[in-house]
Amino acid sequence: MKDQSRSDAESYPLLPEHCFSEPDGQGTEKSRTLYYWARFRQPSPSWVVCVFTIYEFIFGVLVVPEFNATFALICHQRYSPSQIHGGGHRDLSKELEQCFANTHAQSDLSRFLIYGQVTAGLLGAFSTPVLGSLSDRVGRKPILACTVIGPLLHEILVVLILRYPDSIDLHWLLVGYAMEGLSGTMIAASSTSQTYITDLMPSSARARWFSYLQASFSFAGAAGPLIASLLLTMPNPFQLIYWLAIGSHLSLLVFILFALPESRNPDSSGCPDLDGVTLEQIPGESYIRVCLTSLKSTWEAKWFRNKNMIILAVIDMIMFGNMIGLAPLQLAYPAFLFKWQPTTQSFFMSISYSWSVLVLVVLFPPIMAWFCRRNRREGVPNLSAASNSGELGAIQVNLVLQMIGYMGISLSRAPSHFVVSSFVVASTISINPLLTSCLTAHVPDYQSGQLLGVLSFLHAIARIVIPALLNATYSMTIGIFPAPLFMLLSIVIGGLFIASIYIERNTL
Repeated sequence: MKDQSRSDAESYPLLPEHCFSEPDGQGTEKSRTLYYWARFRQPSPSWVVCVFTIYEFIFGVLVVPEFNATFALICHQRYSPSQIHGGGHRDLSKELEQCFANTHAQSDLSRFLIYGQVTAGLLGAFSTPVLGSLSDRVGRKPILACTVIGPLLHEILVVLILRYPDSIDLHWLLVGYAMEGLSGTMIAASSTSQTYITDLMPSSARARWFSYLQASFSFAGAAGPLIASLLLTMPNPFQLIYWLAIGSHLSLLVFILFALPESRNPDSSGCPDLDGVTLEQIPGESYIRVCLTSLKSTWEAKWFRNKNMIILAVIDMIMFGNMIGLAPLQLAYPAFLFKWQPTTQSFFMSISYSWSVLVLVVLFPPIMAWFCRRNRREGVPNLSAASNSGELGAIQVNLVLQMIGYMGISLSRAPSHFVVSSFVVASTISINPLLTSCLTAHVPDYQSGQLLGVLSFLHAIARIVIPALLNATYSMTIGIFPAPLFMLLSIVIGGLFIASIYIERNTL
């Protein structure tokens, strides 16, 4: 009886449906207008997908300019002869070229990226569980607004340093990374968007909407650098780009606060469910204890499920860390090896992410559908949802492609070889939703929220450790031979492939 009540509670609408009942034929024009306005203002996953797409698009535009602005500041403050004589407001983009082949400047850049990632990652690992817990009590809108405020303050600080590069030291940027970390960064924005969708959609429809969030990330990576490449051709482009980013984040913040409908009924926060269980955190219980409890409940299963989930979670953690930490190094490496200018880097990032979008949206779905049809025709026994759909095999294929791609990058001595190898790596974009799908197949529906919380916590840890290791390796080897970083990555991915072989295909 209790299970039936919980099932009913899950399908119970968060907002009363009579609020949106359609007026009858006798209704006035004003009542019909109010009805359609109320329907428009009704919470929907489409709202948060649009917000998250804009949020990611701003970051996509800033990827290449942020890398080059940081590099230009390092070059100006440490290696530019003109910096010694003062000189007022300069076009820092003109000083970049002399630093592309400077191994000391490249090493300094890698070390500074380590400091920034560790600062944002440590504070993000602390703030993300807190923000996730708060979203259950204060609603999703305030948390989404908080994830915008941190990057906004960071961009204001960057503009100040770019305007007065001879007066403000580069290390003040670490304060901006700290503010971004405290706001939860992209991890909190993604998890809050997923929670917004979870509030409104049944479990059977959530995977489709989660895939839209992943597609918005790839779209931002494809379209953002194209916009950046156009802006980088203008004189003194860095300040202009950051002013545009500030205006965009301000507009997004206003939209979230005044236009985005809240997905939770304010009366539902803190109220008990039909089983008498309070939705709020128990008073006096620390968020660390909540995290540990979630971890324990997630891994409490049969031994083969525990082994499967540990292997899949480790692969997911390393893949996410690579995605965060490797992007700036994939710009630094061709800048050092082939002297690529910022516009060339933007074009490369755009076509690389465009290929990822093509793979994710056009090629990946029919391939997985073919696996399902083939297994049904051949009468494959009911092992698991992940096994029958070919997801485990697709994960292993992606790992092999990544291993080949990273080895190809390390051996590249021509731009064409580097681009082809990078495209091979970009072809594996589907590994992220595949890993999430396989992991959620190992837990019941009522624990999927706990699992997403655990994965967000692991992602926050990965953002600290893996980019630090990548940048430290690149910093130590750039003056000798820069290829070992990608050789090492190929070996690590090969180890993950070997580990994936030991995933049991038992009945879930």
